[in-house]
Amino acid sequence: LNIDFSTGNNFAITLGTNATLAGAVNGKIGQSGTITITQDGTGSRTLSLGTDYETAGGAGLTLSSAASTTDIVPYVVAASGRILLGAPQLAFA
Repeated sequence: LNIDFSTGNNFAITLGTNATLAGAVNGKIGQSGTITITQDGTGSRTLSLGTDYETAGGAGLTLSSAASTTDIVPYVVAASGRILLGAPQLAFA
């Protein structure tokens, strides 16, 4: 999955399979917003992070796995190819 940050500040992804949040293009330093991630009706999908995305301490993201749940992940663009992800808010249903 690639996000084109020039199209807005808030993004929505529905996981229908295991996926990787790979590329981040056109982000502007200081841009921030949220990435909303929803499990499909099956659930248990995983989202890996590509090299453009960083988490505190390199811990990665642990997301909800139940079917049809939604998590919200805040982000800020720190530099070209460097998107910092905050702690996710989990399990909206």
